[in-house]
Amino acid sequence: MTAVKIQLVLLSLCLIISCNTNSVPSLSIESVLSEGMKIIVHTPIETVTIEGKQGFARSYSGQNWSKISVLMPRKTRWYGSLGLYDPAESNSPGDRLLIDEGKHFFQSESEALRYIQYLSAYYGPMTYNNSGLVIGYKVIDIPKEKPTRSLTIWQFYINNMKPKSLRGANDRNIAITGGTIPNNAIPINAPVGYERTLADKEYSPSK
Repeated sequence: MTAVKIQLVLLSLCLIISCNTNSVPSLSIESVLSEGMKIIVHTPIETVTIEGKQGFARSYSGQNWSKISVLMPRKTRWYGSLGLYDPAESNSPGDRLLIDEGKHFFQSESEALRYIQYLSAYYGPMTYNNSGLVIGYKVIDIPKEKPTRSLTIWQFYINNMKPKSLRGANDRNIAITGGTIPNNAIPINAPVGYERTLADKEYSPSK
């Protein structure tokens, strides 16, 4: 076998291993989307479509932009989330899409709303439904470059169950097709990287 053929065989094996690893999500990851699931969210900025692909792959699109990311699983609980993320590492500050996806667990509706309030200091107005699916979306203008975007997709659980109502929610702003998010979940035992911060007051959407 020639050296070129050996390299091709090794490359094929690497691709197979990579695909298989990505196709079977770890049970220790608190992700939100499943393969084939589509979330369409009407944020105050624009409508964003999020689609679950095989394994940890996701596609994202909005007005005049689209990106595909293969998310990385977190090894520690990051501000409460043991989910997936993409830091969008790049040599350029522009045209990036930072992603955070995961489950969050609270003991009360007040705790959940206080965390949404904390997030709103960065994202601005938040989008969420009565079932606790929370979306934060921010567009950062970069001089002489395409803007960078930051997007979070979180499923909130209160006492290990999806809420049936959440003050300030608007179900018309979020549509889910192609799959469902479990009604119950239990947080996985994992080391804490950074503690979650709650605001002093609950979030209340501006009228």
